[in-house]
Amino acid sequence: MQETEQGRRYIVVDDFLSPQDFAAAQDLMTNTAFTLRESVISPEDGPAHRSRGARFRHDLGLPDTPRQPGVYEELARTVRAYAHFFGEAGADWDRISFAFWKYPAGSRLGWHNDAGLGRQGEFILFLHDKWRPSWGGELKLVDEDPLPATEAENAEKDLVLRMEARIARSRTSPVAIVPRPNRLVMVKADTVHTISRVDHTAGDALRRTLTGFVAKSPVRARTRESALESLSALLTAD
Repeated sequence: MQETEQGRRYIVVDDFLSPQDFAAAQDLMTNTAFTLRESVISPEDGPAHRSRGARFRHDLGLPDTPRQPGVYEELARTVRAYAHFFGEAGADWDRISFAFWKYPAGSRLGWHNDAGLGRQGEFILFLHDKWRPSWGGELKLVDEDPLPATEAENAEKDLVLRMEARIARSRTSPVAIVPRPNRLVMVKADTVHTISRVDHTAGDALRRTLTGFVAKSPVRARTRESALESLSALLTAD
């Protein structure tokens, strides 16, 4: 495991898992059920295969918690270790979600930013055996803190067009990260990014990933606020 690249809004870690753990993560993916789904970003993207999602509390991976698949626990430990990037567990985020994805030749995911829903960031772990750069499927992102939205951008209902307008105003060019096997990429929330279309030369090869979000539960936040309001009412009652 070695951190090989870091930008303002992303970190790349290569050889993330040991060979044994990488094989176990691949086996876990192989034995997982998938559903072919159309893109929620743009109908031009083409469909991709998605597993059922899994969500865990922030204490996943700690010694006193129930055992989970090794790759989940290793990712949870890594997210906690990168507190300078994702924030502090429990305070800034309290859940981690996981889902496997398989992108076939011809599919992509349009420009978007994964903002809102309490998200602090996300991670992408590439689980295919090999990937040729000419097969496409790069993760492209704008390594720049978000600029204030213009009136025109706020009025634009199409997400991709709204993101493209932000890119047009950007002071930098998008960074392309090749989906190298056993490469982990961590990305801050509200980072404009896309998955490039997988080229037809990939043939039957699938772009395989374990993807997850690190987020603050809005439900828990509302519960705490309600509890504080109730306590305040009791303290101020006649």
